[in-house]
Amino acid sequence: MTPTLLLGLQITLGFAIAIEAVRAPSVRAWLVGPPERVLPGLLWVHVGRFLPLGILAPGQVDGAVPRAVLHVIAWGDAISAVLALAAIARLRAGAADARGLAWAFALVGSVDIVAALGAGLGAGIQHHALGVGWFVLVGYVPVVCVAQALVVWTLMRAGAGVPAATRRPV
Repeated sequence: MTPTLLLGLQITLGFAIAIEAVRAPSVRAWLVGPPERVLPGLLWVHVGRFLPLGILAPGQVDGAVPRAVLHVIAWGDAISAVLALAAIARLRAGAADARGLAWAFALVGSVDIVAALGAGLGAGIQHHALGVGWFVLVGYVPVVCVAQALVVWTLMRAGAGVPAATRRPV
């Protein structure tokens, strides 16, 4: 099996599992709750996005992978993690700027996902030794993507002025 096929298979399974978890009745019931209660839980998924900084440590990734690609992946995720944590803190405090910070996270986090996947796959990262980074890519990235979409959906639902109980996740 080629590395690209293996990556595709594992990421597909990762997405299937993440999406199926969201379809669980208890999770669906939670997702339609008040955005201020839903957002912190979704944002906690992203706090772990500091982990890809580890790909910058010596010996963690094949030296043939361009350092610029590794920096795009690592720093975009780290910034997203900090924004997620800041948004959680502001939501917990009931701060007026909490939703604005959550939107800032949603924008930066979404751009990062596209940029990191584009840079990594464009550089053929799946053909190189990634160490634990492979498991982050195939196990954590699908969960991050699903949670990212749900953060955006929750923020859009909150901004639409539609009562939470009448809106359902896609």
